[in-house]
Amino acid sequence: MKIVSAEISILDLQFSQEFAETQGSWHPVLLKLVTDEGLVGLGEAGLAYGVGHNGAVGMLKDFVETFIIGANPFDREVIWNKMQRFSFWGGSCGPVVNACMSAIDIALWDIAGKALNQPIWQMLGGRVQDELRCYASQLQFGWDKEGVTWYNLKDPEEYANAAIAAINDGYTAVKVDPIMIDEQGTIENPNKLKGALDKKIVNRAVTRVAAIREAVGPDTDIILELHSLTSLTGGQKLAEACAQFDLFMVEEAVNYNSSGPAETLKKRMPTTPMAGGERVFTRWQYKTYLETACFDMIQPDFCLAGGITEGKKICDMAHTYEVGVQGHVCGSPISAAAAIHVSTAIPNFEIYEHHTNANTRANRNICIQDQQPENGLLVATDAPGLGIDLNDEFVAKNGQTIRV
Repeated sequence: MKIVSAEISILDLQFSQEFAETQGSWHPVLLKLVTDEGLVGLGEAGLAYGVGHNGAVGMLKDFVETFIIGANPFDREVIWNKMQRFSFWGGSCGPVVNACMSAIDIALWDIAGKALNQPIWQMLGGRVQDELRCYASQLQFGWDKEGVTWYNLKDPEEYANAAIAAINDGYTAVKVDPIMIDEQGTIENPNKLKGALDKKIVNRAVTRVAAIREAVGPDTDIILELHSLTSLTGGQKLAEACAQFDLFMVEEAVNYNSSGPAETLKKRMPTTPMAGGERVFTRWQYKTYLETACFDMIQPDFCLAGGITEGKKICDMAHTYEVGVQGHVCGSPISAAAAIHVSTAIPNFEIYEHHTNANTRANRNICIQDQQPENGLLVATDAPGLGIDLNDEFVAKNGQTIRV
């Protein structure tokens, strides 16, 4: 068997007009690999949000033409090694090149699973987790499991209501960024979130998290999300101020261009659970964070960190340090499926991120299958490969496709 062609699609989606005005559009970059036996594998370069999706399209085209056309899809390690060592840029860690390696690797796993008529979690070693506990992610944009509403929350009461909506949907854990949206409901100037932080910003965060804790009671876990918007001093100040709410984790309290700030923060706050990793790539970067005990829970994005092949190695390496795993999921249903399969097959799975983006119709229409939690739990499909298929009509209507 060999790969004979590929399609690279970039979608242009909007969840709501307010989202488009404050945070831009949603641009999942999807890959379809086709074999000479007619099998199709799906992958995703995890750059749906922020800036960089167009770069992923060009890099994917280069990688497919150079390393993939004519290759045996079962040669996953061979192909990964070639992409990492022979592309020159793969030898370092960066979001665009690693996102493209990830998309290709996931598509290869999808093909292998379909060829063997096995789900990916089975090929990874079996179902270690019968079900995945999920948390409702990014409550600052509200919570609506039907994906109809999306807006920036301002008042503490709104944060409390979003948390209650998630709890009513069966979730036992929630995550919120209480600093990125100001009192007027607009995205805060990132420059104001560095340094020691104005007391007004700290108090704003505390009142919002307090409202959530009061609304959900003592038995619901709360993750404090800071998106690396804060630096060491501010991250510590917010973590300390919100510690009274019995946090499950503090996520991305510092920038991760190096492990130094994360290591310093953990030493200053040794009893506060720390999480991060969505912008950490490959086992080489993770190695330093694990050796210095920066994280209590790592958050690799399997569409960024190197795919399923590399992601499983990162999870196994974390297991030797007694560190849990929550895969970062903020992409299309392909991103979600990859995370579900890896999470199912590892012993150190901690919790699964169900992002508010995953509720939106714009995202749910990308694939024919619609994997959504039931009562806050997800169960990996028994279908072969990833277990999902692209909605080709929707992709064609809402994006552009390059054929290789």
